[in-house]
Amino acid sequence: MDPTFSCDLSALTAQQRHRHGELSKKLRSMVVEFQELSNGYVAVITSSERLDSEIEEFMVLEMLCCPFFTLKLQVENRSENEDRMYNLEIAGPGDIKPFIRAEFGISQKENAT
Repeated sequence: MDPTFSCDLSALTAQQRHRHGELSKKLRSMVVEFQELSNGYVAVITSSERLDSEIEEFMVLEMLCCPFFTLKLQVENRSENEDRMYNLEIAGPGDIKPFIRAEFGISQKENAT
C-alpha cells in the first residue's frame, strides 16, 4: 500500500512559507526541461546568474515541509560566457510521481520518457 503524500506547511513559519513561494516561483520560471526518472523527476534549470544558494535554500525549506522527498543538486560548470546548468532531482518513495507533478506544476507534455 502506497503512503499518502502531503506537505506539512505548519513546519514552516509564515516568513519561511513566503520565502519558499518566492523561490519556487523564480526557480520554476527557469526550468527548461523536466526529465522523468523511475521515482521522480529532474528539473533542468539554466541561468546566467549563480543560483547555488537560492536552490540550496529552496531545498532546505522543501525538506522541512515535505521530508519524504529526496532532493539532490548537480551543478554543471560551464565557461563564463555560457549559462550555468543546474539539475535538481526531486524523487521519493512509492507512486510519488503524480504528487510531484501536482506539487511542482509539471504538465503531462513536459514529461520526458
